Amino acid sequence: MASQEEATRQPAVLVVEDEILIRSAVAEFLRNVGYKVIEAADAAEAVAIFATRTQVDLVFSDINMPGPMDGLGLARWIANHHPGIHVILTSAIGHARRAGQSGADFLSKPYRLAEAARRIASLLNDPPQQDA
Repeated sequence: MASQEEATRQPAVLVVEDEILIRSAVAEFLRNVGYKVIEAADAAEAVAIFATRTQVDLVFSDINMPGPMDGLGLARWIANHHPGIHVILTSAIGHARRAGQSGADFLSKPYRLAEAARRIASLLNDPPQQDA
C-alpha cells in the first residue's frame, strides 16, 4: 500500500527540448496542470539530472537535438538505465516508427499542450510493465 506522501506527491516530468520557447511553454503548461517539471536543454543535461537521483516519472523529449545523443538515443538510454520511466518523444518530422522502436510513445509536432498533458496523464495512470 502506498504511503500518504506517495499518494499526494506531484508526478515529475522531465521536459527535454533545445528550443527554449517551446520548452518554457510546455513546462509552464505542465506546472499549471499540476506536474512537477524539470527542464533540460539536451540529452546530456537530461542524463546528468538522472545522475542526481532527482525524481523523474516521465520524460517528454524532442527527438532532434544538438549533441552526440538525440531524443531517440535518450529514450534508449532511459530504457536501459531506468526501465520504469515512460518516455514521450516529439518531432515535426515523421519519426513515429523509430520512436516506437525505442520503446517510447510519440507525439507529432505541432501538438496542442492539452493533448500533451492528456498523453502524460494517460501514461502516468498506467504504469509500464516491468519484465519479471
